Amino acid sequence: MDIYEAFETSNELTKDGRWIEVEVLGAVVCSFRVRSASPDLNVELRKAMAAEAIANIGTVAGLTDAVADPNVENRLFAQAVVTDWKNVRDRSGKFLKCTPKNVEKVFDDLPLLAQRVKREAYKWTNFRTVHEATALGNS
Repeated sequence: MDIYEAFETSNELTKDGRWIEVEVLGAVVCSFRVRSASPDLNVELRKAMAAEAIANIGTVAGLTDAVADPNVENRLFAQAVVTDWKNVRDRSGKFLKCTPKNVEKVFDDLPLLAQRVKREAYKWTNFRTVHEATALGNS
């Protein structure tokens, strides 16, 4: 394996995202299409992070509160990382449309699900060029 095969990331995967399946006890419960959670690879995440900082820059206390807010990460993921999902339902069993508001609500309500999705989005290796065909569903 050369350095390009090892480290080159796919422009298509970092821009459009890749599907990850969430399994529980060997069964796929739902799937999420995610972009990279690395600001180096995700321009939309950089923009969302800048907007979050600007919104809280008025006071040092406001900025400190924003950094301490556990929902900031969920809000950023909803805006810039999660682009689609499959088989995500509300408590009554109704399918939910993938919107930033719904992503944030599901992540706030189900922190272990959010943790699982985030873990995969943070793995830069999921966005390597060598995985492109599989991740895009072409093989």
